[in-house]
Amino acid sequence: MFRRMLLAACVSFAASLSVASGSAGAQSASPSGNGNTYQKSPRVGAAPHRAAAGATAEPSTIDALDPVPAETMAPESTEPAETPDQSNDQSKASGTPEPSAPAAESVAPGPAAPAAQVVEVDPIVAQVRQQLTTAKQLPDATPAERTALAAFYAARTAPIWVTADGFTRRARHAMEEIARADDWGLSAKAFALPVLTGGGLAPAALAEAEIKLGVAVLKYARYARGGRLDPAQISRNFDQKLSLRDPKVVLETVAGLETPGSYLRALHPQHPQFELLRQALLKSHTGAAQLEAEAVVQLPEGPTLKLGMQHPDVGLLRHRLKLAAPEGAEDVYDRQVQEAVAEFQRKNGMRPDGVLRARTRVALNGADTPAPTVGPEEQRLIVNMERWRWMPEDMGEFHVWDNIPEFQTRVVKNGRVIHQAKIIVGRVDTQTTIFSANMRYIVFGPEWGVPDSIKIKELLPYLRPAAEPTFFGFGGGPITDTSILEKHNLRVSYNGQPVDASQVDWTQVDIRKYAFIQPSGAGNVLGAVKFRFPNKHDIYMHDTPQRELFDKTVRTFSHGCMRVQNPGRLAEVLLEEDKGWSEAHVRELMERGGNNEVVLTKRIPVHITYFTTVASEDGQVKSFPDIYGHDKRVALALAGRPLPLEPPSLPTAESMPTKQEVMEVRRGRPADQSKQDLFSSLFGN
Repeated sequence: MFRRMLLAACVSFAASLSVASGSAGAQSASPSGNGNTYQKSPRVGAAPHRAAAGATAEPSTIDALDPVPAETMAPESTEPAETPDQSNDQSKASGTPEPSAPAAESVAPGPAAPAAQVVEVDPIVAQVRQQLTTAKQLPDATPAERTALAAFYAARTAPIWVTADGFTRRARHAMEEIARADDWGLSAKAFALPVLTGGGLAPAALAEAEIKLGVAVLKYARYARGGRLDPAQISRNFDQKLSLRDPKVVLETVAGLETPGSYLRALHPQHPQFELLRQALLKSHTGAAQLEAEAVVQLPEGPTLKLGMQHPDVGLLRHRLKLAAPEGAEDVYDRQVQEAVAEFQRKNGMRPDGVLRARTRVALNGADTPAPTVGPEEQRLIVNMERWRWMPEDMGEFHVWDNIPEFQTRVVKNGRVIHQAKIIVGRVDTQTTIFSANMRYIVFGPEWGVPDSIKIKELLPYLRPAAEPTFFGFGGGPITDTSILEKHNLRVSYNGQPVDASQVDWTQVDIRKYAFIQPSGAGNVLGAVKFRFPNKHDIYMHDTPQRELFDKTVRTFSHGCMRVQNPGRLAEVLLEEDKGWSEAHVRELMERGGNNEVVLTKRIPVHITYFTTVASEDGQVKSFPDIYGHDKRVALALAGRPLPLEPPSLPTAESMPTKQEVMEVRRGRPADQSKQDLFSSLFGN
């Protein structure tokens, strides 16, 4: 019996050593690929649960880490008692599948993950999002502006223009500025501002006001930058790119400002001429007092206000009544405000109790006052201010300004005119295009390549059949009379190869594919110097032999390029600035000629403009003829009226004259007329 008990004890001790050995081997296993030190470690958390179920602590913990193989546990099979884990291990050894343990028992609960922070969205913003999603369209907003609004409020949790109590101070500042749009050559009526009827409004109504003011702000920003009209739709001779603000940037900017009206005001052109014209516009009304009365500050609908109350509307009311605002008490309805309101009520047939009610608000907004009419002078100022919005924001510290209606060129340095001269511009049917480009070359003694428009309109009709054509073209005689080409020293080439123009039947070919070059020299139509600012219109500035034309008042004689009075002095000014060259050196280059092209070190901006009014710093405004009719077209567009069709443009492939048309033109021009008339026309480049 004793030996039996001793044997059993030995077997039990051996089994314990075996289990301990298996546990240690399992814990020293190599790390798993995912960086964990042990793939089965999550099961450690099940040990406390099993101990609570009545199993002994040690076997339960060991089994939880790595079940002991059935062969190792075989010596204990003689014992009548059997733990659940041992039974499970034996079932594995016999091939019986082990049922999957519930996740709650096999994985220990880790530390609780922090709850996701819930960002509370203001009910007004929630309504804004819904309205922007469901609204079919926003009449005053462009597609880009609507997209920007939706994205802006999708990222926000609070409104920027309204609260549950009504408009914010930021909103009132923006609306006050928009209400003064007429002072800037715009129309306040073009901007629909929201109106609230007091506190306690539903989120849906407040959201509608939030959207409406956002749309008005974006529209004002667009109009201030010139987006009221598309210059290319006014005339094909306007080649100007607008500098519009990104709607997303506008919204983000005003949301971060307490005075967004100042930001909107700064979007207007900062050019000195724009401000001088604006001051002239203000003076053009019937006096400063009447101007203030006409530019009425709009009071939104709101609560009844009376003596002793404080409300943001009081600030607007003070501005409307021209009352000084005590520092720190701008929003206080004091005795001064009460008396001014009472006086206004008395003059307008209302009970003069000095209380601001809805009826008094309507009267203060001037609802019964007819809108001021815009006279012809005001209209011209507004039209020219609008075209300033189409100009580049930065014209350059040093630039050339060619103003077509004025027939003047100016060189401007740091805001000061350092050179000014007369210019000759394009005819009405061959207008000088309005655009900006950078001057890159000055050419002394330039060659002249005849442009396509002159080839078709001026040269082609004079390339007549020879007076005595040969029999069926045989005998080698000339096919075409080319005396006009010889008269003006025009060389003809095709694909770079010289061509005998007398052997070409010009009624059968496209004259534009041929190059007509006049070499440099005394008879060259470009004179002694040419100023090149590469552009798609092939327009440049140059000298001219016909200097007598500068004595004319209206100087519309060219095919689009600009002829400059005293071009040598212009070259001296430009090259002194760009290269530091002396006047003597520039004169030497002009005398030498030879198609010598000087590449400028710096690109000099050239701005070709169409301003029929120019203001001086002393307030004097000079007006010039609307030679191309652009003023009329802009005014019609601003009024929303249809534009008349423009005259045909320069010849294109579709407008190439037919043989019959060429013959008709030839019949209308006597042979003896070709010499001097064409010579004058060629100078019209």
